[in-house]
Amino acid sequence: MRKNLFVFLCCSVPTISYGVGNDLLQEAQDTFNAAKIVCSGISDEISRVSNVSKINTAVTGVGTVAAGGALVAGIKKSQEEQEIDKLVEKICNAGGCTPEGVKSMSDEDFFNNVMHPMAEIAELQEKLERSKKLGNWRTGLMAGTIGTNVASAIISGVNKDQSELIQHIQACNEAVKSADVMSSKLKSEGINPLENPVVKKLSDIGTWCNSINTADIEKIEKRMTGVMGTSIAGAVIGVAGTATSAAANSDKYMDEQKRLKLNEQEKNKKNNLNTAANVMAGANVVTGAVETGINISLITLTKKLIRQAEQCEGVFE
Repeated sequence: MRKNLFVFLCCSVPTISYGVGNDLLQEAQDTFNAAKIVCSGISDEISRVSNVSKINTAVTGVGTVAAGGALVAGIKKSQEEQEIDKLVEKICNAGGCTPEGVKSMSDEDFFNNVMHPMAEIAELQEKLERSKKLGNWRTGLMAGTIGTNVASAIISGVNKDQSELIQHIQACNEAVKSADVMSSKLKSEGINPLENPVVKKLSDIGTWCNSINTADIEKIEKRMTGVMGTSIAGAVIGVAGTATSAAANSDKYMDEQKRLKLNEQEKNKKNNLNTAANVMAGANVVTGAVETGINISLITLTKKLIRQAEQCEGVFE
């Protein structure tokens, strides 16, 4: 009887234990393989988002520089316009702006009050040419901001929907939970992680694949939406600013003879157009800075997420 019992203990019991261990290890391997499938490729997807943000940063940066250039040109134009207005006033006060004023003068008055200031007409023409050039630069640069803002709005609009990435991360998170359950089961069976690589890697999945949060991806969506909205606003400002700048730089205000004949209401309109164009150029500097700032924050966020995803994917190598 003792001999039969010895045979049973020596032979039968290890066979049962070995079979159960194999089944559990195979289940562990299957769990690992499933996690590898669903958790792989997340870093590549986030990298694409990061690259989009980098491209958009460059685009909005160009737009901000253009808007800044338009603002500088506009300010210099306004300064030039003030000097032109003073020179026109000086010429007109001398009686050189209307035929009636000239006819009523004596020869001496005509020489003293008209010929001398009229010699400044050449300076007036030079100033008008400078003002015209500055106005053209402002208009051209404002027009340039339209293109950069439209491009930024399109880039952000196309990439703001990250629902597939969210689903991918959610699937990975579920795989992590399964790996944690399997890891606990293996420990309860007394299987030593050091004796089997798959057992240790299941534990590593829980350590390194549990940090990517779908809330961070939702932040990406919100920031992309913010860039798109700001870019659309910038494009609208750019269209209005370009039209206003062009109107302020029309021949009505830049032609020497027409400039001398402007009434007070027309002078005020000219000044208001210049001011409005400068204000819109300044507004585009602000929108460009906001867009660039959001894109930089996106780059920082995606950099963190890429690092987390790569750490997770390293478990499966």
